[in-house]
Amino acid sequence: MNNIENILKHIFSLKPKDKKESLDDLIDLYKLLDSPCDNIKIVHIAGTNGKGSVTSYIESILLKSNYNVGKFTSPHIMKYDERISFNRELIDDNDIIKYFNIIHEFSKSKNIYLNFFEFTTFIMLLYFHEKQPDFIVLETGLGGRLDATNILNSFIAIITNISYDHINILGNSLDEIAYEKAGIIKNNELCLFADNKKELSDAIKSRTNSYINVIDKYNTVTYSLNKETFTTNVTVDNFKFHIPLFGSFQVNNFLLAYEVSKILNIDNQTIQYGLDSIDLKGRFEIVSESPLVILDSAHNGDSIRVLIDNLFYLFKKNEVLFITSLLDTKDIKSFFDPLLSISNCIFVTSLDNAHYGLNAVQIKDKIIDNNVDISNFKFEDSLKSCYEEALTLNYKAIVVCGSFYLVSKFKKII
Repeated sequence: MNNIENILKHIFSLKPKDKKESLDDLIDLYKLLDSPCDNIKIVHIAGTNGKGSVTSYIESILLKSNYNVGKFTSPHIMKYDERISFNRELIDDNDIIKYFNIIHEFSKSKNIYLNFFEFTTFIMLLYFHEKQPDFIVLETGLGGRLDATNILNSFIAIITNISYDHINILGNSLDEIAYEKAGIIKNNELCLFADNKKELSDAIKSRTNSYINVIDKYNTVTYSLNKETFTTNVTVDNFKFHIPLFGSFQVNNFLLAYEVSKILNIDNQTIQYGLDSIDLKGRFEIVSESPLVILDSAHNGDSIRVLIDNLFYLFKKNEVLFITSLLDTKDIKSFFDPLLSISNCIFVTSLDNAHYGLNAVQIKDKIIDNNVDISNFKFEDSLKSCYEEALTLNYKAIVVCGSFYLVSKFKKII
């Protein structure tokens, strides 16, 4: 197959099948392909929230330290090739075609079914085998223990935090979720984390003797938020860093990248140069100043509460409206209750073209089933119609949140 459109259509059609019990088939395929990335240092990042920010921080700092860096991230915002980059250059179509055909042939010969994320992971592995970066900075897709990225051995494992998300897959308790996330630790390697929940620290300590909770290590850190520039200043070890992303939650994300930098003996000025070069989409991203439109990928209870904290820092109650949607894997009440604490206008739109996506009526039914008052809601499948109506209302900001898929869809209509 040599047509990129047909190849991407095929990859996107590869839905998950039954829940995996092991990674044995993926490990077999990896070995069949001659273990393409075994000689490259892997920084492996799991966690409920913050993976994308931490990945971008580390990538940017390593690049400014003159390392060659591969990055594997998900989901993409606009284009599939955003998931795989080498020194910030996205994988090109010819490489996707080449590696697709290799993987398709090998997996078919061994009767190994690869879903969308697994197939994409193997494209990444073959691409980075050719590019030979000094480091690969990669995010898990979901969980950790049974994630396709976990066929690799880590130089450093990072777990940002844990909270309730994808509970139908990862488990209904924090103990279960922590167990899945900590599964990325396989060889007693160093694990960095930024969460004081006992469930996570216990899970990490059961898998490695080498670990650092950056919240504890840097407990004198201070920060400030700039309302004018939507940026964050963090002072750690008597050095003030300027972060071009907004929010108190970025402090812990930064501390994880900072600790990696110190392990690699990277100086503070180089760290700052790295931070200056970050351009991260979908994280409190300002896409319009008049009217003010904010895009944020917050999609679960914890990340929504953090988003609301940021908004309360900037606005009074009922000065912002939301355009949102969510996947069927999300907890309705923990998602919408925080939105209602700050806003009296919430547009709910459709994501039924996404995996686990719902249309507006389906979400409405779930909201009612969860005893959430819908008097401040508007339900409309057309995202464009939601935005057009929102523009006619007298609110200080329009906030689009709930899913990376929604952020991507919104960017395509503005």
